[in-house]
Amino acid sequence: MKVNVDLRLKDIPGQLVFALEPISTNGGNIVGVVHHRDVVIGGHIAVNVTFEVRSDKTLQRILDTWKEREIDVARMGSLYETFPIECLLVGEISPQELNSIMERIESMEDMESVDVRYSMSAASDGKAAIIFGKVRKQDAVERVERFLEERAAEAGFILIRGLGD
Repeated sequence: MKVNVDLRLKDIPGQLVFALEPISTNGGNIVGVVHHRDVVIGGHIAVNVTFEVRSDKTLQRILDTWKEREIDVARMGSLYETFPIECLLVGEISPQELNSIMERIESMEDMESVDVRYSMSAASDGKAAIIFGKVRKQDAVERVERFLEERAAEAGFILIRGLGD
Protein backbone atom coordinates (compact mmCIF):
# COMPACT_ATOMS: atom_id res chain seq x y z
CA MET A 1 0.00 0.00 0.00
CA LYS A 2 1.23 3.50 -0.80
CA VAL A 3 0.77 6.06 1.99
CA ASN A 4 1.05 9.84 1.93
CA VAL A 5 1.49 11.77 5.20
CA ASP A 6 1.97 15.37 6.22
CA LEU A 7 4.23 15.54 9.26
CA ARG A 8 4.98 18.51 11.51
CA LEU A 9 8.57 18.30 12.74
CA LYS A 10 10.33 20.35 15.39
CA ASP A 11 12.58 22.95 13.77
CA ILE A 12 15.82 21.49 15.12
CA PRO A 13 18.66 19.64 13.34
CA GLY A 14 18.20 15.90 12.79
CA GLN A 15 14.40 15.83 12.92
CA LEU A 16 13.93 14.82 9.28
CA VAL A 17 16.14 11.73 9.67
CA PHE A 18 14.47 11.05 13.05
CA ALA A 19 11.07 11.01 11.31
CA LEU A 20 12.08 8.98 8.24
CA GLU A 21 14.04 6.28 10.08
CA PRO A 22 10.95 4.35 11.36
CA ILE A 23 9.80 3.83 7.76
CA SER A 24 12.96 2.02 6.68
CA THR A 25 13.38 0.23 10.02
CA ASN A 26 9.94 -1.32 9.55
CA GLY A 27 10.56 -2.40 5.95
CA GLY A 28 8.89 0.55 4.26
CA ASN A 29 10.12 2.12 1.04
CA ILE A 30 10.27 5.91 0.81
CA VAL A 31 9.00 7.14 -2.57
CA GLY A 32 9.21 10.89 -2.04
CA VAL A 33 9.89 13.60 0.53
CA VAL A 34 8.99 17.27 0.26
CA HIS A 35 10.64 19.27 3.03
CA HIS A 36 9.08 22.71 3.44
CA ARG A 37 12.13 24.13 5.24
CA ASP A 38 11.20 27.74 4.57
CA VAL A 39 7.78 27.50 6.28
CA VAL A 40 8.04 27.43 10.08
CA ILE A 41 4.81 27.58 12.05
CA GLY A 42 4.85 27.37 15.83
CA GLY A 43 8.40 26.08 15.78
CA HIS A 44 7.46 23.22 13.43
CA ILE A 45 8.28 22.50 9.77
CA ALA A 46 5.91 20.74 7.36
CA VAL A 47 7.19 17.63 5.61
CA ASN A 48 5.21 15.56 3.12
CA VAL A 49 6.31 11.92 2.82
CA THR A 50 5.08 9.26 0.42
CA PHE A 51 6.09 5.69 1.17
CA GLU A 52 5.08 2.09 0.56
CA VAL A 53 4.40 -0.56 3.20
CA ARG A 54 3.33 -4.19 2.85
CA SER A 55 0.58 -4.25 5.47
CA ASP A 56 -1.60 -2.26 7.85
CA LYS A 57 0.37 -3.82 10.71
CA THR A 58 3.62 -2.32 9.37
CA LEU A 59 1.95 1.07 8.98
CA GLN A 60 0.68 0.89 12.55
CA ARG A 61 4.22 0.21 13.85
CA ILE A 62 5.45 3.32 12.01
CA LEU A 63 2.60 5.41 13.42
CA ASP A 64 3.28 4.10 16.93
CA THR A 65 6.96 5.01 16.63
CA TRP A 66 6.08 8.51 15.45
CA LYS A 67 3.75 8.92 18.42
CA GLU A 68 6.50 7.77 20.81
CA ARG A 69 8.87 10.28 19.19
CA GLU A 70 6.25 13.05 19.44
CA ILE A 71 6.14 13.50 15.66
CA ASP A 72 2.83 15.08 14.70
CA VAL A 73 0.94 13.39 11.85
CA ALA A 74 -1.20 16.24 10.51
CA ARG A 75 -2.77 14.28 7.65
CA MET A 76 -2.56 10.76 6.29
CA GLY A 77 -4.10 9.09 3.27
CA SER A 78 -3.67 6.06 1.06
CA LEU A 79 -2.65 6.43 -2.56
CA TYR A 80 -3.22 3.97 -5.34
CA GLU A 81 -2.68 3.85 -9.04
CA THR A 82 -5.68 3.91 -11.36
CA PHE A 83 -6.05 2.61 -14.90
CA PRO A 84 -8.21 4.31 -17.53
CA ILE A 85 -11.16 2.86 -19.42
CA GLU A 86 -12.19 4.65 -22.61
CA CYS A 87 -14.75 3.03 -24.88
CA LEU A 88 -17.08 4.23 -27.61
CA LEU A 89 -20.39 2.46 -28.26
CA VAL A 90 -22.05 3.07 -31.63
CA GLY A 91 -25.41 1.79 -32.85
CA GLU A 92 -28.94 1.31 -31.59
CA ILE A 93 -28.32 2.09 -27.95
CA SER A 94 -31.44 3.06 -26.08
CA PRO A 95 -31.22 5.15 -22.92
CA GLN A 96 -32.54 2.13 -21.00
CA GLU A 97 -29.79 -0.10 -22.45
CA LEU A 98 -27.15 2.48 -21.57
CA ASN A 99 -28.54 2.81 -18.05
CA SER A 100 -28.37 -0.96 -17.63
CA ILE A 101 -24.76 -1.00 -18.86
CA MET A 102 -23.76 1.78 -16.49
CA GLU A 103 -25.41 0.12 -13.49
CA ARG A 104 -23.48 -3.08 -14.21
CA ILE A 105 -20.16 -1.25 -14.62
CA GLU A 106 -20.71 0.81 -11.46
CA SER A 107 -21.30 -2.39 -9.47
CA MET A 108 -18.04 -4.01 -10.60
CA GLU A 109 -15.25 -4.48 -8.10
CA ASP A 110 -12.33 -2.01 -8.19
CA MET A 111 -14.23 0.77 -10.00
CA GLU A 112 -12.97 4.20 -9.01
CA SER A 113 -15.14 6.36 -11.26
CA VAL A 114 -17.21 6.16 -14.42
CA ASP A 115 -18.67 8.83 -16.70
CA VAL A 116 -20.83 8.44 -19.79
CA ARG A 117 -21.77 10.85 -22.56
CA TYR A 118 -24.66 9.96 -24.82
CA SER A 119 -25.32 11.44 -28.25
CA MET A 120 -28.15 10.96 -30.70
CA SER A 121 -29.25 12.66 -33.88
CA ALA A 122 -32.84 13.48 -34.79
CA ALA A 123 -31.80 13.66 -38.47
CA SER A 124 -30.52 10.07 -38.51
CA ASP A 125 -30.65 6.89 -36.49
CA GLY A 126 -27.11 7.52 -35.23
CA LYS A 127 -26.57 7.00 -31.53
CA ALA A 128 -23.32 6.82 -29.63
CA ALA A 129 -22.10 6.72 -26.07
CA ILE A 130 -18.61 7.28 -24.82
CA ILE A 131 -17.62 5.76 -21.50
CA PHE A 132 -14.69 7.08 -19.46
CA GLY A 133 -13.72 5.37 -16.26
CA LYS A 134 -10.94 4.62 -13.82
CA VAL A 135 -10.30 1.34 -12.07
CA ARG A 136 -7.87 0.41 -9.30
CA LYS A 137 -6.48 -2.77 -10.90
CA GLN A 138 -5.37 -3.60 -14.44
CA ASP A 139 -7.46 -6.78 -14.56
CA ALA A 140 -10.56 -4.66 -13.86
CA VAL A 141 -9.99 -2.91 -17.23
CA GLU A 142 -10.14 -6.32 -18.89
CA ARG A 143 -13.33 -7.27 -16.98
CA VAL A 144 -15.11 -4.07 -18.02
CA GLU A 145 -14.01 -4.45 -21.66
CA ARG A 146 -15.04 -8.12 -21.73
CA PHE A 147 -18.47 -7.17 -20.34
CA LEU A 148 -18.87 -4.45 -22.98
CA GLU A 149 -17.80 -6.85 -25.77
CA GLU A 150 -20.45 -9.36 -24.68
CA ARG A 151 -23.11 -6.66 -24.39
CA ALA A 152 -22.20 -5.25 -27.82
CA ALA A 153 -22.45 -8.70 -29.41
CA GLU A 154 -25.84 -9.32 -27.78
CA ALA A 155 -27.32 -5.89 -28.59
CA GLY A 156 -25.74 -5.44 -32.02
CA PHE A 157 -23.79 -2.24 -31.47
CA ILE A 158 -20.12 -1.53 -32.20
CA LEU A 159 -17.54 -1.26 -29.44
CA ILE A 160 -14.35 0.76 -29.97
CA ARG A 161 -11.83 0.48 -27.11
CA GLY A 162 -8.78 2.40 -25.98
CA LEU A 163 -9.54 5.85 -27.32
CA GLY A 164 -6.71 7.44 -25.35
CA ASP A 165 -3.90 5.16 -26.55
